[in-house]
Amino acid sequence: MVHLEMTGVEICSHALTINDLPNELLIYIFSMIDSESLLAVAKVCVRWQQLCLTPCIWDNTRLIVCMKNYVKISENIVPFVAKYLKNVKLQYFKLYSQVRASLISYCPNLTHLEISISQVDSCIFEDLGHWPNLKFLSFRNSLIVQSPENANGNFVYHLPFEKLKYLETLILSNFALTQSSLYNMLQCVNLVSINMEKMKNIPADFLESLLRSKQSTLRALYIYGDTLNDDIMCYIANCKTLHILHIMTCKTLFDSSLVHLYRLKNLQSLKLRHGYFSTVALLAYFSNNIFQKLTYLSLSRCVHVTMQVAKVIKASAPNLRELSFYLCPFIIAPDFNRAELEKMFKIQLLLD
Repeated sequence: MVHLEMTGVEICSHALTINDLPNELLIYIFSMIDSESLLAVAKVCVRWQQLCLTPCIWDNTRLIVCMKNYVKISENIVPFVAKYLKNVKLQYFKLYSQVRASLISYCPNLTHLEISISQVDSCIFEDLGHWPNLKFLSFRNSLIVQSPENANGNFVYHLPFEKLKYLETLILSNFALTQSSLYNMLQCVNLVSINMEKMKNIPADFLESLLRSKQSTLRALYIYGDTLNDDIMCYIANCKTLHILHIMTCKTLFDSSLVHLYRLKNLQSLKLRHGYFSTVALLAYFSNNIFQKLTYLSLSRCVHVTMQVAKVIKASAPNLRELSFYLCPFIIAPDFNRAELEKMFKIQLLLD
């Protein structure tokens, strides 16, 4: 109870509760919570249930479906909000067939679909055509079952990129695509973030075509790197808007490849893993550039990284927050001074 005293007259005002807030403010609050909490909120009262069905709430809410909650979600959430749903994540999931019909029938407006650490049927690729407005598609660390038989295991799945005209972000796991599917990816003119870090044997001519088409728009590229060469690195260096470049293996690259990368001035995150660049080339690359925007750098497994290279990196990348020298040989050398390196950077270091 709140008591206000004014000119000797006591005025009594009732205690304010959350239900005294206007609908607009409650909707804003509800839009900030996760889907499980929304389900609980909707049971509080009729008013809150109606507010939880407001489309704008589900514009920004990601529905996470896993083995433990998919029955409850299918019965209690999907029938009421499915037409508003735009963001769905399947996580730790093994029964895609049990939610397949619900997703296709009730969720036509998906813009984000993420399948993480799950096992799904290969029919998921056919189903993507039901969501032509997808902007974000991820198969991170997932296993695709019922795979077509193929002698060498290369390029065996077909993703209908020709039907995903609005795709902006693509994250693929360790499975391969058909040749036609790869080249259909070129039709995704809005694609600006591409993660193929776990895909091997991607044809060099496809990479050249992809990079030529993205020179003015590509912002992030994650790639395995087994088919990279100096020509492709030149195309990568022409992508002036590139902020993230992660190469999982640089075994096929030489010192001349680093020269191409001089042109990338806006990098925020750089991974050059498992490379044989000489110490001289690494010193030249990092001493001749100022990486003001770089916050993450990984040179893990690079053979010729030395303490001298580390000191040059310290001078050229003043805003680093994370640095990886994982399995670099200089770390296990008898004269390696771990304390000196840690004192030099005072940031998150991955050394072993």
